[in-house]
Amino acid sequence: MKFSVAKEIILEAFNTTSKASAAKSTIPALEGLLLELENDKLTITGYNLEIGIRTEVSVTGSENGSTVINARMLCEIVRKMPSGILEFDIGENKTATIKSTLTEFFIKCMRADEYPPVPQTGNQGGFSMPQPLLKSMINQTKYACATTDTKPALTGCKFEIVDNVLSVVAVDGIRIALRQENVTYENIDFIVPNKTLEELTHILCDENDKNVTVCIDKNQISFEVGKYTMISRLINGDFLEYRKHLNCDGNVFAEVNCREIIDMLDRAMLVINEKNKSPVRCEFGSDSITMSCTTTLGKVYDKINVKYNGEPITIGFNAKYLLDAFKACDTDKVKVILTGSAVSPVLIIPMEGKEFTFFLLPMRLK
Repeated sequence: MKFSVAKEIILEAFNTTSKASAAKSTIPALEGLLLELENDKLTITGYNLEIGIRTEVSVTGSENGSTVINARMLCEIVRKMPSGILEFDIGENKTATIKSTLTEFFIKCMRADEYPPVPQTGNQGGFSMPQPLLKSMINQTKYACATTDTKPALTGCKFEIVDNVLSVVAVDGIRIALRQENVTYENIDFIVPNKTLEELTHILCDENDKNVTVCIDKNQISFEVGKYTMISRLINGDFLEYRKHLNCDGNVFAEVNCREIIDMLDRAMLVINEKNKSPVRCEFGSDSITMSCTTTLGKVYDKINVKYNGEPITIGFNAKYLLDAFKACDTDKVKVILTGSAVSPVLIIPMEGKEFTFFLLPMRLK
């Protein structure tokens, strides 16, 4: 297999597809990238049995073929090569030669038939939406996915389309993050692993005129993002019946400036760490929120002005969880709805509309 290509073009393709290669595997080929050359089209695939990323690059090919090269080594070599045209020559002796005008590397490679087959999602249609929109929906929800696998279904985000409304939701038992937007597609629901969504956000761009196409087929899903295709397994299992917890009919609420409360929580986090965990005490009342926290590291007392229409109440929260929720808001101001007593959950919603809803259970204060 022989081809030549500009360094900048091939390096981007290697870096992106290598995100799906295995860092360490009992199958050595999964630690590599599968390179398949047919005429002037090079197909590059990274796969770790859960996530696969594939792309095609136009090259100047002179000899078709296929091989597998360790992804980490390949990316490092190409990254450190001089700029310009690189020549790749993969011989029959399991050695790949990568060279520029003055620099030459020799690296061991593997046979392509050692690479496990990557699942396909078929040719059926899917739904499309702007890439920045899907990216924002994922970023506003994935933070609430469960991190333990005691309930595997909760380690991903549930995508649910009902009456042309797409809901993306994450739940970990303490908090719920819900984001909704209109799409045109049949009613369907599926659960995408959080790891898949994390890698997907690195591929999705911020240009509103570029779309991503999502295709679902049995236990697999694919995302067509420009010149890249990401394929992932879906998670099977029962997801939490979350909607019954998101009743936004509360009449007691505070209108909060997101930047101000984020800054206040950032300051409170200075006296909180893994060894010194303590809830932040939030006192709602008199058109203000007063926040305090005491740990063995120190004590903080802070206050911001808000619009508040209820009786004074004091509620305790996990500071990081509360900070995650406000950081996920994409508006300047939000409503914090108090649904009952100091041990009842709070809801964070937009001032207008229903694009997102964040649910958080409080912590008991001593």
